[in-house]
Formats: sequence, structure tokens, C-alpha cells
Amino acid sequence: MFDEYKIAQEMNKLIEERRFNEMIELAEQLIDEYPDSYLGRWWTARTYTLMGDTEAALDWFMEAMKKAEDEHEESKISSSIANVYNIRKNWSESLNYTDIALELNPENVVAIIARSIALMATGERKTAHQLLDQNQRLFKEDYQKACVAAVKRDKQKMLEHLSKAIKENPHNRVTVLHDPDFSLYTRDSEFRALLKG
Repeated sequence: MFDEYKIAQEMNKLIEERRFNEMIELAEQLIDEYPDSYLGRWWTARTYTLMGDTEAALDWFMEAMKKAEDEHEESKISSSIANVYNIRKNWSESLNYTDIALELNPENVVAIIARSIALMATGERKTAHQLLDQNQRLFKEDYQKACVAAVKRDKQKMLEHLSKAIKENPHNRVTVLHDPDFSLYTRDSEFRALLKG
């Protein structure tokens, strides 16, 4: 069986170097070697998300969903779909998929943050803040904390956590550009300077 953590490390290295075509090739190998697993399809979708092709990303996430073996995998894929809908500013679909993701796994951090983005965008600011505050104990990684701070519009906290997250995992310098959590800051000079390093 494959080592999901090792695959993630390999893929993250390729993200860091923006070698997206190689990511697609590696994902294809995973699909060939493990045709009954969701993982190769999920990484294909993730790559298309980073390449800005949300249509292909959604298609591949739907393919991944067909191969999900348990609620944990279904929740992970649903929250990824929600993120793509947030990129597209399709808030109702994002809320729909975060509902599914959180019903399957109430502690899905990606789904919690994705839902808070859609809630903020639809004027449900108070509900978004409550959702993030209620689940504060789940946000353990600096990248997650940076996402939460970004959604709450706490720029200094966001920059502080993002700086640590990039030092810990340099691929975050690339993922952050395609992450709807940070869409408010993409033109911010301090944010841009941090990404240049």
C-alpha cells in the first residue's frame, strides 16, 4: 500500500518548484498503480486547482469521490470541492459541500475554514466568527492559523503565522496564491513581500 504522507511530501516539493506537469504525471502513476484509490485523482484535482483550471479540478474531485472508501475520505474531497467553489465565488455550492464535509467529519479543518469564507462572503460575519472561535482548538498548524486570521481580517496575525508556515513548509509560498482564504491580501504589499522571501 502507498504512504500518503510520503506522497504529500513529494507533491509539496513539486508545488514549491511549480512543477505542475510533473505533479500530473505522478498523479497518473498513482492512478495506474492504485486504480481503486481516490488519492491519484485527488492530487490531479489539486494540481489543476493550483494551475487555475477550476473546471478540470472539479471534474477530478468528482472522480476522486467515486473512489472514496470511507467518510473521512469523502469529507476531505468535499472540503476540497468547497474550496474550488470559494475560488469561483459560488458561495451556495461552497456552503453545500462544507455541510456535507462537516456532517461526515465535524473536525475537518479545511471544511470549517472554507465554510467561514462562504459565510463571510454572504454577510454572515457573526456566524463565520462563531464557527472559527468554536473550533479554535483544531487549528494546530501555522498555515491553518494564518487562514483563520486572514478570514477574520487580522492582517498582522495572518502575516505572523504565514511567515512561520512558509519557513516550515516552503511550498506554502505557492499554495497561498491559490487559496481563497487569502484572496483579500493578494495585492497587499506586506503579503507580497513575505511571499518573495
